Amino acid sequence: MPSDVVTGDLAALASETLKSGQDGDARVSGRREIVLRVLSAVVLVPLGLYVVYAGGLVLIAATGLCAIVAGIEWARMTSSRGAGWVTPLVYAVLVIGAAAATYLGELGLGFVALACLVSAGLVALLGYLGKGSAATLAFGAIYTSLPFGAFVWIREHQPDGRLFLFAILAVVWATDIAAYFAGRGFGGPLLSPKDSPNKTWTGAIGAVVCACLAGVAVARAAGGPFVYWLAFSLLLSVVAQAGDLLESRFKRLYGVKDTSGIVPGHGGVLDRLDALMAAVVVAALLLQFTPFLVPGFSLGGPQ
Repeated sequence: MPSDVVTGDLAALASETLKSGQDGDARVSGRREIVLRVLSAVVLVPLGLYVVYAGGLVLIAATGLCAIVAGIEWARMTSSRGAGWVTPLVYAVLVIGAAAATYLGELGLGFVALACLVSAGLVALLGYLGKGSAATLAFGAIYTSLPFGAFVWIREHQPDGRLFLFAILAVVWATDIAAYFAGRGFGGPLLSPKDSPNKTWTGAIGAVVCACLAGVAVARAAGGPFVYWLAFSLLLSVVAQAGDLLESRFKRLYGVKDTSGIVPGHGGVLDRLDALMAAVVVAALLLQFTPFLVPGFSLGGPQ
């Protein structure tokens, strides 16, 4: 009997020690992730701002590179569901389609849509021939090309395109940062347990609040209708978070943690830009079809 007690005590002590070690490793890993995210932001944020400011060939080259990497990541993530001979062709079509959509963004959103549809049709045919998922590949062709073409279109085709993209970046970045730190700091019920085990309602609410504050700051700094920017920022924040959840769902579906490791602390281009991609598409569609709903600027001061 004493032997059983001693054995049980030793087992409990070992279990507690193991759990303590795991908790310590998790804390170290969490701190390391935060450091990597901050260092990546220090490099990428000024680079992104410069690309938007410069426009022209710099914008097309940088955005096209991101689109190409996104196409490769999508093909890599989904290629296991297609026949071997189809995979290289899928890579090629997604890469060419993403590059073409980005290049055509300077000409108009209709040209971007055409490039996306052609690319989607080709990869759907390849998926059908290779007995893969034609719908998944077609969606991927649009998902990895339309946002980047729309990004260029907004910058180069709109009167206040540069300012407008700066505003979108501010809202999306505020959403990302607030969601991450509010979620980690306050916890709470999960936002979508099936899609992401880390995103919480607390983080989502904090993200919307900070995004609205960013919109208010834009209205105060660059001018524009206060209420419009408040509503627009709220919409973009919700859309950005939905885009994040959508990408998380695809990763769970295909059993991957990150789409690649190209961005330290974040994963791949799709991991890092998923929220921005969704927000840019919605903003572009609003500009194209309902421009009266999009807040403008008044550089003489806020209205």
